Amino acid sequence: MLELDDMDALLVAYADGELDATTMTAVEAYIAVTPAAERTLAIHRETASLLRAAFAETLFVKPDIQVPQPRRRRATTHYGWAVAASLLLGVMGYGAGATWPDLLHSEHDRMLSEIAEYHSVFSRETTHLVEIPAAQTDTLKAWLGERVSSPLVIPDFREAGLSFAGGRMVVIDGAPVAELMFTRASGRPLAFCVVARAGKPSGIAVAQRGDITLASWGDGAHAYVIVGEAEAKTLRDLATIAQRQI
Repeated sequence: MLELDDMDALLVAYADGELDATTMTAVEAYIAVTPAAERTLAIHRETASLLRAAFAETLFVKPDIQVPQPRRRRATTHYGWAVAASLLLGVMGYGAGATWPDLLHSEHDRMLSEIAEYHSVFSRETTHLVEIPAAQTDTLKAWLGERVSSPLVIPDFREAGLSFAGGRMVVIDGAPVAELMFTRASGRPLAFCVVARAGKPSGIAVAQRGDITLASWGDGAHAYVIVGEAEAKTLRDLATIAQRQI
């Protein structure tokens, strides 16, 4: 069984073709169900390709300059390392935000990925779907509203066939997230999430994380997300309803 702590090293080895057949098969199976791993692999391959290009001798020798043969190799090697170093610095500079998937994507994208992961787990619960049930709405609103620094509004999705079940708190990047669960006649529950997050107001945008769809927007002080296993149009319509009610 693959150890997640070793996965970055395994992905590098996989990109370089250094794994045995058994490990390669296991890594490929992991990549197939893990979008983040697939993105990491793509970055490793692109970086390796850039470095190989940087070291290609034809890129480093200027054809119009006659360099004596004993000195040409030395000059080529020095220039090659300089280009490679600049590429590595570029990857590192681009790299503080691009070498690994969590750094490649914006803070908002990371938030969506985290919410999708949480929801994929909690939406499968039955007995423990929520921490505080709908019967204790006042308690729930006071508790979660304080955590997200805003009076908590529970959207009314009854016209869309959803029933409010209650809520729970999750934490993303150290910030509390209010997750309000809504059940439906068919399919797993959907959730409405609120997190205090300053930024520019944004319109409704739909994203996908595997089987999970997310519709998100922001008002400048908070980010809002509707999440669940549903069609993009369904979540966009729910987001529109919630946006009007907040």
